[in-house]
Amino acid sequence: MYHVRTRRSCRLRVLSGIEGGGTKTTCVIGDETGRLLGVGQGGSSNYLAVGISRMRTSIADSQHKAFGALDFKASPQIAYAGLAGIGLIDAPSSVELAVKEATAAENVFVTSDSYVAYYGAFVGQPGVILISGTGSIAMGVGENRELARAGGWGHILGDEGSAYHLGLEGIRAVVRSYDRILPHTSLTEMSLEYFRIQRVEDLVKVFYLEGIEREDLAAFSGKVVEAAISRDEVALRIVDAGCEALKSTVEALTGRLHLRNPKLALCGGVFESSEWFRRRLTEKLNSGVEIVKPLHRPVVGAFLLALISSGIELTSEVMGNIDQSEKSLFA
Repeated sequence: MYHVRTRRSCRLRVLSGIEGGGTKTTCVIGDETGRLLGVGQGGSSNYLAVGISRMRTSIADSQHKAFGALDFKASPQIAYAGLAGIGLIDAPSSVELAVKEATAAENVFVTSDSYVAYYGAFVGQPGVILISGTGSIAMGVGENRELARAGGWGHILGDEGSAYHLGLEGIRAVVRSYDRILPHTSLTEMSLEYFRIQRVEDLVKVFYLEGIEREDLAAFSGKVVEAAISRDEVALRIVDAGCEALKSTVEALTGRLHLRNPKLALCGGVFESSEWFRRRLTEKLNSGVEIVKPLHRPVVGAFLLALISSGIELTSEVMGNIDQSEKSLFA
């Protein structure tokens, strides 16, 4: 964990950068010189899925833990939050109020989680990010500085190729296999173990009576990918369909932005947890797409935007401090 001395930190403005996704919320605390001081995590902060109250708690928990590793306490001058569920519709004012209550920041800015991920990946330069986490979305900026997105419609209307979608399709395949519509799949045994049930019929109780959290179903995507790696025919079809959907999303967005040789950064838990899935998608993408490593994590993108919002220029010295402290903080 990266640490700084108390006296110097207390004389500097403290800022909070927050990335809130469908499964977890991450917060980094840093100062105006670009030094990242602490990081913490909380639960889901997609207000459309978990509500304003739980979103507030997740953000508060993540910031509290970020401060917990430090030997001083302060209220951030600015909190910049990129949250899932923000973007397609105007968020109610209660979202911004909840962020202000959770962070106790003097000033609060709220945008989408995809935008802070884009900004972290490219620091404002042309490029496209593709996120496959609990949900899925692509966002990018063209040469003319136009900002655009594709996907991000949520788990009912879209999110193809996301962890939630892969997990749900995996369970649907289990019941179709049980009905002999699909061939036998190892996902059957995996689902029984994952949900701690004895029979496929018990999935009805799990889904309709007990209820299942979105993040728990999203986590089952790991089993789907595991089965696909083992050459399970049914699981391979699910993964390939998800990759095709993600490919189509990227192609639609790069076409809209008129990017001839686009740079593409892959973000989100599905890509982070499986190099095999990354390769599977990369093989399907057009040869003109250049896969690049994000310059910074999405939560650091939120912190960069907090600096800009406070009037701090991203000089070479500030960026150097961010680079060095990010490596130390997330080592």
